[in-house]
Amino acid sequence: MPENQTETAPKKGYVYIAGAGPGDPELLTMKAHRVLRDADVILYDDLVSPDLVEQYPGEKIYTGKRKDSHHFEQDEINQEIVRHALRGRTVVRLKGGDPFIFGRGGEEISTLRQHGIGYEIIPGITAAHGASAYTEIPLTMRKVSSSVAFCTGHPVNKIQVPDTDTIVYYMVASSVHDVLDMVAAKGRSGSTKVAVVQHATRYNQQVFTGTLDEFRSRERAVYSPALLIIGDNIAQFIESSWYSKKKKVLMAGGESRRYGDAGYVRIPFPCRKSATADLEAVKACMEGLDDYSMLFFQNKSSVKYFFKYLFEHGRDVRHLAPMSICTPSQAAAAELATYGIIPDFCLESHSWAGLSGLLCKEGIENEQVLLPFTGNVDEAMVGELRDAGNKVTPLGVFVHAPQQEEASIDLAFIDEIYFASPGCVRNFRAMYTSIPERIILTPADDRTAEEMRKQFGR
Repeated sequence: MPENQTETAPKKGYVYIAGAGPGDPELLTMKAHRVLRDADVILYDDLVSPDLVEQYPGEKIYTGKRKDSHHFEQDEINQEIVRHALRGRTVVRLKGGDPFIFGRGGEEISTLRQHGIGYEIIPGITAAHGASAYTEIPLTMRKVSSSVAFCTGHPVNKIQVPDTDTIVYYMVASSVHDVLDMVAAKGRSGSTKVAVVQHATRYNQQVFTGTLDEFRSRERAVYSPALLIIGDNIAQFIESSWYSKKKKVLMAGGESRRYGDAGYVRIPFPCRKSATADLEAVKACMEGLDDYSMLFFQNKSSVKYFFKYLFEHGRDVRHLAPMSICTPSQAAAAELATYGIIPDFCLESHSWAGLSGLLCKEGIENEQVLLPFTGNVDEAMVGELRDAGNKVTPLGVFVHAPQQEEASIDLAFIDEIYFASPGCVRNFRAMYTSIPERIILTPADDRTAEEMRKQFGR
């Protein structure tokens, strides 16, 4: 922590940039677990297991980024980290894999240095290491591979082909054939071994192997997240790896000691419906915009989804004319500009004063504030607005359900489902109309068994 802080100045927070590992929640390090347990704010990525994050009490902010679908841009993530740290909060920036291996951790610490914010880096198991272990494909092996390189599959015009025995390419879902063509063009033999690992270390991990020539002639269909491994070390791969032999059990609603030994992969499944925006509350606010004197946008995403609903309810920016518009974020201000709006107040703080000092400076008090938010409302921000004498109405315009664009669970990979209660059976039935007959259903007790018979006839 900085040693030159005065006793009267508000204390800056502290930031941990931590790796969550490649997918299996049990690969989280003990140190990452400790800091997550004590965090005030957790900013987590798309490839971080939502069930892992849910066990910790801090405020959770989803910052997922996938190709052509960014919930937060990197600059806005940097600003969110800084904003919370300047308010004295302990922040964990939780990233899939390792922060310093294609994780943009370097960009984030550069921002923290600029603002004099203390930080630590907690390494995580990177996807290449996880995929290697869970597929039994060694990245190095005596007399076969004495060198390995990590590369990315994009941008396509900058694909590298290093002269190493083994090459691992990250982020290749949309460019795997471009990578393979480049590897072939650099002189690698068509008989060179190739493996694609999808969802490495997760319950639905899949491995596809062949030669360079065979893969180049295959249909172009690889699904994210995917890792490409090239090298003769792949000859060690066997279909019945230690991980593939484990029984995959979906733990619907709870845990059970019966699955405690090494023969099982336990997949947590909270069995609750995904949260979304409260459409009734959104409708009421859109119809009652005249009741508010100020719009306070929590972040860029809140701007995007607020205007989505504004237009859907037959209104446009003219209906906001009587209101002051405020945001604590330059990224949100930039998003407002896309709708032709310049905020009356942009309260981005890079000083010790924080939001409360800026509210006082700008005279923002006794306002009727509508505060659209996405994910989780920033309770500390709401508190500071209310302390300044404002009446605040939080409005959830989008509550992110992690990975909601995909099926929650792919039952094709599940061997057994354990139901912890009758309520879990009913909730599961609402999400899945049927369960393949080959999947074993196991109830926690007689009441749960009766509900299983009622809902699934089994």
